[in-house]
Amino acid sequence: MTANSRCHNWLLKAALAACLAVNAVHADEVLQTEQKLINGLQSVQQLQLQQALTTFEELGERFPKYKLAHLLKADLLAAKAGNLQLIEQVRQQNPKSVARLIDEAEVRWQFSNNNLKHTDEFNDFVLKSAEQKHIILVSLQESRLYVYKRDAGKGMQRIADYYVTMGRKGSGKEREGDLRTPIGVYHIVDLLPGSDLPDLYGVGALPLNYPNIWDKSNGKTGSGIWLHGVPSDTYIRAPRASRGCVVLNNKAMERLLSEYDIPFATPVVIVDQPVDKTLMASSQYLLTQIQAWLADNQPQVNWQQVSVFRYPNEKDLFYVTFPDPDSQRLHHQFWKRDGDGDWIVKVESADEINKLAQK
Repeated sequence: MTANSRCHNWLLKAALAACLAVNAVHADEVLQTEQKLINGLQSVQQLQLQQALTTFEELGERFPKYKLAHLLKADLLAAKAGNLQLIEQVRQQNPKSVARLIDEAEVRWQFSNNNLKHTDEFNDFVLKSAEQKHIILVSLQESRLYVYKRDAGKGMQRIADYYVTMGRKGSGKEREGDLRTPIGVYHIVDLLPGSDLPDLYGVGALPLNYPNIWDKSNGKTGSGIWLHGVPSDTYIRAPRASRGCVVLNNKAMERLLSEYDIPFATPVVIVDQPVDKTLMASSQYLLTQIQAWLADNQPQVNWQQVSVFRYPNEKDLFYVTFPDPDSQRLHHQFWKRDGDGDWIVKVESADEINKLAQK
């Protein structure tokens, strides 16, 4: 990366942060709004219908574009008036739209009531993190994006999580146009402000390096997989509504773009199911093997700068990255067991960080 390109990237991020800072300095409005929605759904479950109605009315007034809040309010008003036929009529006239909104409510409700230990899930996929400031984990099963930040004394700590939308056809992208979100470990390769994009992408986007070298070696095609916002006339999209991208509410996207200061090359781990514990290889033995390989082949590499990820949905596959001490290149290795049970480097490459987006 040249001095000019580094300066340009820094200026771009600084300018975008300045534009968004006014909205980002307050308490996390996105999570507060979601909690209010959950409170309303809890009131419905407890048959406190007037309290629920008040909650959904307040949400609709504060966020006029939030269609789910308006639907729930309308349902409660119809029920209060004894007009259950109207509720059914709305569903018959707008089956797809209503189904998407109900899907969102169910996903958010399930997330608020689950008992998954997200930090454990993070540790299942991130065996060793280097000196990067952040790691992003996207759990498509939960429609959730988690932001982790390095704490000098405690390692990577979860600092935020947001509801997200994935591809219309679900996960497991294989080819161009299949409307699926890829599963794997990727890196942020650019920052695109909303002013440079069509309204579809909202306040901005963070493109990923899909397809990576492992995807390509397995014949996967496609491009343009981003983390991005929503159109200006939309509060949030349904759980499955994108063309393959991971989509956030614009306020959440603003925080990724500005307050959290997510840099280029930040790892983004996209998973759709937990690790099968019965198939887990010995991570400590693998780390020893990787460290020994580096000592023999790349002795100048500092072990503290090496990252190791368990690759999602692949048995005994691990993704290793480390920087080249003499350049701005990032090395990528995919380690897998051979027929004899030994760990080998199956695929590898090296890219300049600022050129990952061009691959």
